Amino acid sequence: MKPFPEAVDAGTVPGGPTGVLLRLQATGAESVLPPVAAMSLVLDDVELARAARLIDPRLSSSFIAGRYLLRTLAAELLGVPAFRLVSSFTCPRCTRAGRSDHGRPGYTLDGGVLPMALSLSRAGQVVLLGALDPGSGTGTGWGVGAGIGVDLERVADVGFDGFDDVALTPGERSSLQRLPTAHRAAARARLWTRKEALVKALGTGFTDRGPSGVEVLADGRITDVREVDDVLLGTLGLAAAVAVVPAPAG
Repeated sequence: MKPFPEAVDAGTVPGGPTGVLLRLQATGAESVLPPVAAMSLVLDDVELARAARLIDPRLSSSFIAGRYLLRTLAAELLGVPAFRLVSSFTCPRCTRAGRSDHGRPGYTLDGGVLPMALSLSRAGQVVLLGALDPGSGTGTGWGVGAGIGVDLERVADVGFDGFDDVALTPGERSSLQRLPTAHRAAARARLWTRKEALVKALGTGFTDRGPSGVEVLADGRITDVREVDDVLLGTLGLAAAVAVVPAPAG
């Protein structure tokens, strides 16, 4: 994959890693997206089969919109039509042969695996997309094999009883308790997005350890995302984070 073309706005995350492209897109009834039927036309059989298994029409439409947006972003970066891409996601939990319909995003083109680092997260009717520029080994290039993870969450969704015990480390719980009560909900959501972003970037999910075993208070691979495309996420009741894991040495 070539470095991000000039036509793509690859603005940096304030205080975060370079070579990262983030996009935020509303998917509700008032969005600028094409109708669901039109978006479905560029998806492949695996993606459509996953959408068909979602009984709730709203969830199915949200899934289709997310995959459409991720696919069109990848196609834009490559300079090819979106329908030519074939989804090739990978999941560390799945051992069955063939393509996965979930997990770390990936695509093939004409049978060849594309060296792309992509990530997607949905929260309600909002989608956050992330892409990492592997570059050419200079400047902002991270190298083929680097991973990116983005996560977007509604602050209200992580405030249920018992969340802290199963999702946070002792140090994270202690840090949270030192905050004024009014600030804890947003801080809790930020901690969760940091965890999700990191395990997505690593490509492991929580398969090797539970959330309470993933310490993210001071992990330099993770950056809180407070604004995307001039939209302040906090004003929408959202929290987000991006994580970048460099390519393995050698």
